[in-house]
Amino acid sequence: MNKRAATLAVALVLSGCTFGTPDETATTPVAKLAPALEAFAVDASAHGATAVVFHVRNGDQEELRATGVNDLESNKKAVPTDKTWIIGAGTPMVAVSVMKLVEVGTVRLDDPVSAHLPEFTVIFPGWERITVRDLLGSTSGLPDYFPPLIESASLDELQTRHLTFEERLRIAAGVDLPPGPVSYSAWSATDWEVLGWLLESKHNRGLGEVLAKDVFEPAGMGNTHLAAVGQPPEPMLHGYVLEDGNKRDFTRIDAVAGSADSGVISTVEDLSRFVAALTTGRLIREETWKSMIEAEPFSLGGIRPSDDICPGTRHVFVSGGGGPYSVQSVSSLDGHRQVTVVTVLPPRELNVTDAPALVPEMEDAVLQTVRSMC
Repeated sequence: MNKRAATLAVALVLSGCTFGTPDETATTPVAKLAPALEAFAVDASAHGATAVVFHVRNGDQEELRATGVNDLESNKKAVPTDKTWIIGAGTPMVAVSVMKLVEVGTVRLDDPVSAHLPEFTVIFPGWERITVRDLLGSTSGLPDYFPPLIESASLDELQTRHLTFEERLRIAAGVDLPPGPVSYSAWSATDWEVLGWLLESKHNRGLGEVLAKDVFEPAGMGNTHLAAVGQPPEPMLHGYVLEDGNKRDFTRIDAVAGSADSGVISTVEDLSRFVAALTTGRLIREETWKSMIEAEPFSLGGIRPSDDICPGTRHVFVSGGGGPYSVQSVSSLDGHRQVTVVTVLPPRELNVTDAPALVPEMEDAVLQTVRSMC
């Protein structure tokens, strides 16, 4: 339920590859480190947001805060360590695992997907030209499986029906589009489901195990996992949607359990840890990382580089969200300046196509916070 789709809506420590590591033990709270985010949290709460949680790092200064409640039933106060769906923001973690296969020569970026996953062209006949690079760069042209899923499934089904990678692809295949690839970047959750299936096939084990070994453990992400079927383990930030005008807890989402696009559950601090580990060489080699963010015409791995935030300094964006969740993380390449925010949005109908008004406001507050640290 990536926000670009559903608001319808990053192993081993590589020796010799630590090209600048931030001090992850820094815990010094600093007043007014994030006034724009504090103001956003107040406004979001006034407009019905259930919670806003953010993590800000500026060198050795760090701030971790939460406002709002964990869930509306108990009204338990939200805390910064509460876990949340980071829908879509987990795709760079999947990309890390794919790029590790590229590093050892098991997969090449320009290999046809069908060379590694024959099932792909059984489901998508005529799409033989799609490569691993196309999937990582969002140029496959594959239909996004999530909009038709939302249109056809009830909330009960979304919450209790588990889907396999194959089932998600078959949903997408029901959308009639001419075979890709395409010359433009077009986000599709289906790209990541193909990559998740490919990873499971190559490793002969579940995606959750692959990500734990390649990403979660080496990055120190102790509060991150790939969701399984059933109610996510507490403490979770509960999200809500509207059904016939009534609020409904939408924290359990079996339809995306195990999903490569949407299935990661994490915390704001763990997401910051991931981005810092990725940009400072603790997950993949420096040349691999550069090949991702310097790829032309589009960067690879669901990561957006930007040179427009602080003069002379490149930053990267990782974002996601869908349904009741919105996620934004921005980091300088050295990992010393980071802002990560999760907002549990006001309840609304799941199939509404326009972006919630609080999302651009959140993104603006994130940018103001990063720029204040330039």
